[in-house]
Amino acid sequence: MEFIINPSLLKEELGLLTPVIERKASIPVLSKIKMETNVNGELALTATDLDITMSVRQVTDVLQTGSILVEGRKLYDISRELPNEPIHFRLNKNGQIEIRYKRGRHKLGTVESSQFPEVPTNKQAGIRVPAVILREAIRRTAFAVTTEKSRFTISGAKLLIDESNLIMVATDGHRLSFARFPIVNSTGQKLDLLVPKKSLSQLEDLLDREIRRDAESTIEIGDGAGNQLYFAVGNHSLFSRQISGVFPNWEMVLPKSLVYTAEISTEDFRRSLSRVTLTADDRNYSVTMEIEPGRLVLKSNTPEGEAQEEMLCAFDGQDVHSLRFNSRYVQDFLQVVSKAGSPTFSFGFSDGNSPFELFLPTERESCRYVLMPLRG
Repeated sequence: MEFIINPSLLKEELGLLTPVIERKASIPVLSKIKMETNVNGELALTATDLDITMSVRQVTDVLQTGSILVEGRKLYDISRELPNEPIHFRLNKNGQIEIRYKRGRHKLGTVESSQFPEVPTNKQAGIRVPAVILREAIRRTAFAVTTEKSRFTISGAKLLIDESNLIMVATDGHRLSFARFPIVNSTGQKLDLLVPKKSLSQLEDLLDREIRRDAESTIEIGDGAGNQLYFAVGNHSLFSRQISGVFPNWEMVLPKSLVYTAEISTEDFRRSLSRVTLTADDRNYSVTMEIEPGRLVLKSNTPEGEAQEEMLCAFDGQDVHSLRFNSRYVQDFLQVVSKAGSPTFSFGFSDGNSPFELFLPTERESCRYVLMPLRG
């Protein structure tokens, strides 16, 4: 195997692939990246942890075809420091990959590519949707996926696609995030997938890169063979193990109606909540919000200290109402609002003991976030 490649291109591609690799892989081959050159003048790079497999194909100056496995993180570390000049890769007679440039060289040990796990394949063509829509759906929901490994069926987000909508839902049992976007799906296919949390993170990074390259790009989504799901965008493909099991009935969680609603400045509320949280209980980050027409007050109180801040708001209720919540959960939503560029956000509730909802003022149908209040 022998080829010449631009170092910045190599670094960028390895930056996407190396997060897939297990840092402390119990199976040594899972720490490797597969490098393969073909007669079409392409370099294919592939990484897997058995749950996720990610591949990229790049046109390069291929001098000799072949395939080999190289230590992934070591290769990435080297690529980050290479000079800005064409880099020459060659598999030498000792089975080492030589990385040559004008002023120096590196040699890395290799492993036969036959030891690499089989790369998944897709069963049929999938559904194509705008890349920017899937990225925004991930941004608006993935933060609410549970981190508890024992809660397997909610350790990822539910992705639904029909003839006219893409819906993504995530929950950890204390909160639920929901995103809906209209799409044009002329394939007749429908998808109902459970996407693991790590796959969502990889997808968001991949989509960010692709959208920077082409804001109009689309991504293909479909079922792969052997309980896999796949995503293909640009010259990249990502296969992910699909979570099995039954996702909770999320439609029952979304409030059908709200008795009271309020609209608040995103930045003012974010800053106030951040300061009040500094003296909140670090077990549940409990903050109390008292709201009345034109005014709200945020409070935290522990044996070690207390805080209180007041701000203006537009509230359609009467009298004073009190809500107690985990401030970290609300801060997660405020990051979504900030990324969406909305100067205000809204919340609604029926009483202080029922789930309450946060949403974008003009996009409630496409961005909803439901929280359970704290008791006591």
